[in-house]
Amino acid sequence: MRCQLHYLLIEKKNNIFRKSQIILENRLLKNSLYTGIALGFVGLVPFIFNILVARTFGQEILGSINIAISFSLLITVFITNFFGTSGNKFLSEYRGSKKLQSFKLIFLNIIIGPIIVLLFICLLLKYYWTYFVSIFSLEFDLFIPIISYICARTFYIIGRQIQYGVDLIIFYARNEIIADIIIITLIIIMCFYKTAHLVIYSFVIGYSIFILFSAFTLLLKYKSFLQPLKLDVDYKFKPILIKYYKYGLITMIGIASSTGSGYLSILFTAHFLSIKDAGLYTAVMTIISIMMFLPRLVTQVLLPELSKLFGAEDKSSIINTLKSFFWPLFFISLIINLSIYLFAEDILLLFGKSFSSGKWILRIMIPGIFIQMVSVPLITLLTSTKFVNISSTGGVIILIISVSSWAILVPEYQLHGIAIGYLFGVISGYGYQIIMALIKVKLILPHKPKNYFLL
Repeated sequence: MRCQLHYLLIEKKNNIFRKSQIILENRLLKNSLYTGIALGFVGLVPFIFNILVARTFGQEILGSINIAISFSLLITVFITNFFGTSGNKFLSEYRGSKKLQSFKLIFLNIIIGPIIVLLFICLLLKYYWTYFVSIFSLEFDLFIPIISYICARTFYIIGRQIQYGVDLIIFYARNEIIADIIIITLIIIMCFYKTAHLVIYSFVIGYSIFILFSAFTLLLKYKSFLQPLKLDVDYKFKPILIKYYKYGLITMIGIASSTGSGYLSILFTAHFLSIKDAGLYTAVMTIISIMMFLPRLVTQVLLPELSKLFGAEDKSSIINTLKSFFWPLFFISLIINLSIYLFAEDILLLFGKSFSSGKWILRIMIPGIFIQMVSVPLITLLTSTKFVNISSTGGVIILIISVSSWAILVPEYQLHGIAIGYLFGVISGYGYQIIMALIKVKLILPHKPKNYFLL
């Protein structure tokens, strides 16, 4: 009788585990679907923008506009990764551990923090604008568009991160699609009327609409995602803020370094080569941006999910989640990268005949892109757990190796030197992160795996 009762208890426990796994897989599938649709529109925006601008205004205007956008993105990537990525993680984590006051504190900081930083940046740009214009090859008249873009882009990303952190992905997808349709429509209108100086405002208006819709969504749903949470037993705001800002600083240094190297490469091209070369390189980076759609999708879905599971200390579900992503991502990435390599010239012809000369620049960068794509599950695991410093170190390695390589290679190899430097940086930085992830992953596994590549 006792053995039978013990067996029934074990079977009941197993049934609960199986049900929780099915719920987890269904939620991941649903979140992946909505994220995929939303990011599909996100990817279309720069693709359509750069093709239309290239065909309407030519290589030099394309370069000039993208220099301004890259400069803006280089600033926003630091703000949004410090407050947004950190906020996404801790909102998810405190939802997982059901801590009400901790959740509210992070929610407040993710909104107020960027406002204070943006005020400082706007004043800094105003007083030193002439200096920034000369250093980064910016047009003097683009001060207002750039300031507007920086502010709108920052809260567009913050709004996205909050909605992921509180599991409002369906609402985020809807808001994203509406905003992106408006941006694309405005780009088409401005290209049709040949108003190159106003094109950046297409993004500003679209992002502003997204911010308004997201604010309305969060106000509407605020009570519902607070309802399951309970008062913290040992709430102390100071340790929570230290943890939040420490994580934000580490992720900002790492992710902003790796992501920022792409924006910096365009600014580097404009400064040391020419604005026309920056236009050609922008076309190549546009294709790479489309290729990065898949890893962005995986990261957006995995980071809040792994953070929530990490907060709930559910190690088995963490590993099952990783297994469900790694191998499908590997094979899809392989097909995408081989296709882009083979048809690089034909793809670049979409921007115009003069852009086909960038085919070898794109091909040189393909191995690095493949490594970036397949490493996403392991990198996201590091970012969502206590090993975030490893991911950040990898980002710094990418930046240092890339910039050092450009300084050596660009004088002789021109744009090909930019591509080779980018490749060296990515292989070094992501290679380090992959190796360290495989070493550290055993610390969170419930048992030692027979084969790391099967997790």
